[in-house]
Amino acid sequence: MNSGKANLWRKLQTGAIWCVAYFLLWLILAAGEAPWFGLLLAVFAAWVSVRINTSRWFIRLSALPAFIVFFLVELWLGAWDVARRAVHPKVPLNPAWVSYPLKTTDEQVRLLLSALTGLLPGTLASHYQQGKLHVHVLDQGQDWAGVISHLEEHLTRLLTGGQP
Repeated sequence: MNSGKANLWRKLQTGAIWCVAYFLLWLILAAGEAPWFGLLLAVFAAWVSVRINTSRWFIRLSALPAFIVFFLVELWLGAWDVARRAVHPKVPLNPAWVSYPLKTTDEQVRLLLSALTGLLPGTLASHYQQGKLHVHVLDQGQDWAGVISHLEEHLTRLLTGGQP
């Protein structure tokens, strides 16, 4: 197979993998509602993913259970914190823009860390540059850096098999 056909074949394989992943994510998050719409979005998201980054992401299955448990616990804690703040408006807010020094140099880990940080309790990443993740925190008194550090460690083990 010549390199042009091999490159096209690799892009098609990568796109198919992304499409399946996005569609499964849609089914989970939408509780099975509107599967045709979810499939359409999955195809579009897969196309964008292939256009942005043509390298494949390899997941270390041995690191997946620990990542899932960590992430689900943090999602629950984040939801609980937001609910608590909504019910008790006197809970203090101390918002700020902060910088988190990234330990990893892996671009895939950095990209996913930036995307997933917004699902953690009281955090929203805006971008990363020059080795720092720029994050808006709802309460700078919380241990936001420790939680992001743990997420970075889990993602590094999950995507690269190593330490940050």
